[in-house]
Amino acid sequence: MDNGGASVSRDEMKRALRQAFVLNEYLLRQAWGLLYIVLALSMFLSSFGSPIIESFGIVNLLGALVMDMTASGCGLIVILWTFKRIGYTAEITHSEDVPAWSRLLGYRLLVPLWTAINVILISTVVLASPRLSLVFFLLRLGVAAYLYYALRLSFSKKIPGEAIIAIGSLSLSSVASIALLSIVTSPEPYELLAGAMIVAWVLSGIFARTRPIPESDEEHDGLE
Repeated sequence: MDNGGASVSRDEMKRALRQAFVLNEYLLRQAWGLLYIVLALSMFLSSFGSPIIESFGIVNLLGALVMDMTASGCGLIVILWTFKRIGYTAEITHSEDVPAWSRLLGYRLLVPLWTAINVILISTVVLASPRLSLVFFLLRLGVAAYLYYALRLSFSKKIPGEAIIAIGSLSLSSVASIALLSIVTSPEPYELLAGAMIVAWVLSGIFARTRPIPESDEEHDGLE
């Protein structure tokens, strides 16, 4: 009886631990969904909002860049706050060490990364403004690689499908835009690529945020 009771207790503990992992990945998926939406808004402002304001002569190129920095900075605060909350939950299933994704998506790396990107953009505007578009798209490609690596660390098995769509659209848009720089001068192709990418990110975010809460081990497959 005692041994049987101990066996049941161990099974229950294992089941509870599995459910904790499932819940942790569900919450991570929700957090990533918010990240997609926030970054989509930031990309919309940088691709459409700032150029429109600049075309009206309200601000110059550097002023538009400062506006983009402000918008992306506010988005960064939202992202840091969201993943910090998920980090509290992750402590239950990673009690011995800080999860690797938490380090990549924490303020110690994201804030310096955000600062470095904006310093590079401002320096390009001041010192080599004709190269701004190239630098801008190269930085986006680098961000895509960074986020993909963070996604690989966030999920124990496969990366969710909406994440592949979001990162893939950002990468393809950046590569295609770089390829067009030497042959196309009109803004329409770049706007089309940016618009399609932003739509993909918004839809990916909505999809991730509307997934149901898993209630059984079988539903864990839905997180993949």
